[in-house]
Amino acid sequence: MTIKQISQMFAVVTAISALLLLASPASASSKPAGMTKAEYRALMLRSQALNDQYGLGHGMTKAEYRALMLRSEALNREYHLGAFAVTKPAVVAKSDSFAWGDFAIGSAATLGGVLLAAGVVAGNRHGRGALRTRSSQ
Repeated sequence: MTIKQISQMFAVVTAISALLLLASPASASSKPAGMTKAEYRALMLRSQALNDQYGLGHGMTKAEYRALMLRSEALNREYHLGAFAVTKPAVVAKSDSFAWGDFAIGSAATLGGVLLAAGVVAGNRHGRGALRTRSSQ
């Protein structure tokens, strides 16, 4: 993709997002089309009664909130999360000698890379020749 195509796609996505963002509040706050004021009021009263009946649209009571906090704290303590997290000191191996094992691994990886590159170069030089048929004449 070119930069021009990317910028055009970005402009389209931005325009669509802006339209959706501006259209959502307008449709959510207005009453349905073709509904009288009395019908809309009846719908709102019915909705409120159902919310009250099923306990919807209201926050937690103090007891519910306290139960949630106690449960959360108990789970944090059980699984060592948050303030109850157990921190272990970092163990760092300290050595004054040269790390020959690491040197050997690095050398082997470098040698492998050089051999692979040499194989690719040699394969490209000698492996692509056209096949020729030999004639006895």
